[in-house]
Amino acid sequence: FDASLGLNDAKSSSDERIYTNGILGNVIHNRDESDGVMLWTKLSGQHHISGTELAEWKLKYHQNDSDGENRSGTQLQYDESLFRVMGAEGSYSRAQGEHFIKTGAELKRLTQQEDIRILNSGIETSNEHQRLRQDKSSLYGQDEISVGENTILTPGIRYEYVSRDFGASSHLDYFAPSMHLLYRLTSNDNIRASIAKTVKLPRLDELSDTVDSSLELNDLNHPDVGGNTNLKEEKALSYEVRYEHFFEDKGIVSIGGFYRVIDDKIEKLTTLEGGRYVERPYNAGEAKLWSIELELKKSLSGFVNGLGVFGNATFQNSSLTLNDSKRPIKATNDYLYNVGIDHTLSVYRLTYGAAYRYVGGYDDPMDENGIAESQKGYGTLDLYATKRLDSTFKTGVNLKNLTGTTIETTTKRYASGSLVETQTDRVNSEPHILITLEGRW
Repeated sequence: FDASLGLNDAKSSSDERIYTNGILGNVIHNRDESDGVMLWTKLSGQHHISGTELAEWKLKYHQNDSDGENRSGTQLQYDESLFRVMGAEGSYSRAQGEHFIKTGAELKRLTQQEDIRILNSGIETSNEHQRLRQDKSSLYGQDEISVGENTILTPGIRYEYVSRDFGASSHLDYFAPSMHLLYRLTSNDNIRASIAKTVKLPRLDELSDTVDSSLELNDLNHPDVGGNTNLKEEKALSYEVRYEHFFEDKGIVSIGGFYRVIDDKIEKLTTLEGGRYVERPYNAGEAKLWSIELELKKSLSGFVNGLGVFGNATFQNSSLTLNDSKRPIKATNDYLYNVGIDHTLSVYRLTYGAAYRYVGGYDDPMDENGIAESQKGYGTLDLYATKRLDSTFKTGVNLKNLTGTTIETTTKRYASGSLVETQTDRVNSEPHILITLEGRW
């Protein structure tokens, strides 16, 4: 049995200053408050039927309940949201000669409730309610085949059936085959390769027809946020290859890459609706994404007992084709990396360390709605520590964003090929602390 409980209470305020020809014309004060409760539980079991057969099962329940209040000028918005996931999984595995066969089934129900009220000078101007449900059932099978002493092939196939009710009803089913290869060059070196079809379903909130208003802060970088009931699923074919080297004293270094072709890529686009900017998800077109990934995890116990370093980096590029025009996938960062160092004091069951993450910028050209956006790169520094209290409980503290990161985004809007509006936002974030307590029975 595993469980976690999360409590959240957040408050933020901002002042938007609007200048015309260098002269301050208006100041809009915005205050946003929210609180929420997240409950996650899982009950699972394993049953060794024989020396070569294993049955596994899992039951899970997840609930996220949140309330929010957003005030801007004379306008006030109340938000209530309830999201639930209930699921069951079962699998059967059997080793037979050079084969390791695994089959299984999954059932999952997702429900979401949204209630949004907007008041202007105390008078209710909007009251929206949305109820959404998704049922998904899956069957899968795979065979891990040993070919000689150094090669393992794993073909597999998955079938899924999805039923949704969000005011209208929809049904979808599909097969997703895959093939994976593991080749052992030496006892410390591997090559992995795979090809797989995947299907990414829209989230329930992306299908919602409710609109979360930005109130008086409505502009290019602060649009109203809504869903799209006509949104279709993404379908992708992915190719991946990776080389891995394992160190004798623990750790790994690897280099790999993937190439992915995506049909009906889902993107968030901003348009003018009734004089207000509204951001909604759309199926933008056929996309291609390719990437090179590096990873390093190395023990330095030869210098200091319990010391280690880690890091990873991703370099990526993309394209999206729609109506014979081509542009990058929106908000695709050129690169990102994460580096860190940690130290474990085994006698105290304590691990502490630091991690720095940098996200490269992007420069998106004008999209089909006349919007172009660019963002500068930014980095964050975290310090953390975890301590095992006993066999059941572990506690941790994370000092996040010590660098007080500033994210600068510039958005431009064009009409008939001419630039008509430019907006630059600088979001200054503050350091904060996260304290956790985990238990496992």
